[in-house]
Amino acid sequence: MQHHTPFFILANPRSGSSLLRIICECNAQLTVPPESGFLLWWEQQYGDVSSEDLADPTKLEQMVDDVLTSKKIETWQLDKEKLLSFIKQQQPKDYATFGSLVYYFYGSSQGKSPVYWGDKNNYYIHHLEAILRLYPEARFLHLVRDGRDVACSYLNLKHIESSSAYFPNLPTTVEAIASEWDENNKRIATFLETLPKQQSLLIHYEEVVLHLEATARKICEFLGVAFDPNMLTYHQWNQARSIEPQETLDWKKKTLEKPDSSRINQYRNQLSASEIKQFETTAAHSLQHYGYL
Repeated sequence: MQHHTPFFILANPRSGSSLLRIICECNAQLTVPPESGFLLWWEQQYGDVSSEDLADPTKLEQMVDDVLTSKKIETWQLDKEKLLSFIKQQQPKDYATFGSLVYYFYGSSQGKSPVYWGDKNNYYIHHLEAILRLYPEARFLHLVRDGRDVACSYLNLKHIESSSAYFPNLPTTVEAIASEWDENNKRIATFLETLPKQQSLLIHYEEVVLHLEATARKICEFLGVAFDPNMLTYHQWNQARSIEPQETLDWKKKTLEKPDSSRINQYRNQLSASEIKQFETTAAHSLQHYGYL
């Protein structure tokens, strides 16, 4: 049975959210496609679509055509005619259900019969209320990572060669990174505080790396699905199936490897004492709130 109550992975960039997406995608009952924000991009145009509109073959085909023009959606490798047929068979009644079916079709195209779908897009941080408007009962995984290590990851991007049109454009100074990390996590936390506790789960990146199975089991319990051992060998599945598309892999190659504990506290060797102090001063609130200070 497919449920139209999705879950969303919320995190500051370079916090391990792609890793968490891939881990969840390795659960047979879940489907979490690569990044593409089509869901909110097309809401403005189609958000009030009626069941009659969705039953109109011409209008439905136009919606599918538009979705397939979305940035990064090509990484999903969706077959238009099969997608269109799949949606017609399900007879969606509104835009939210239409959107869900696109995710479920992705899952079926991967040979799965998912029960729940999820999404990971960092830009959702600025559109949390819009997500909730579409899916009032949505659940949220808030992934947080020590901001000082996040700063290292931001700074290391300059050493990565890539011709991808999707290469991240992120702050390049410690002060700017600290400010962004602090504000983004504050924004997520403030939003989640307005929801019933059962709708959100806080996950630390460090938990994922050091205690993968326990963390994966906790996530599965939260989502209401069975634990899948494939979640523990996510790196092998990613190597075999390119769960992270080639278009975005250049800066996500760690998802091809086993959890690496050397990624924790790397700031102690990479940042100078003055940079560490600057970050801790700028982002003191969130560092303390999440137990990093």
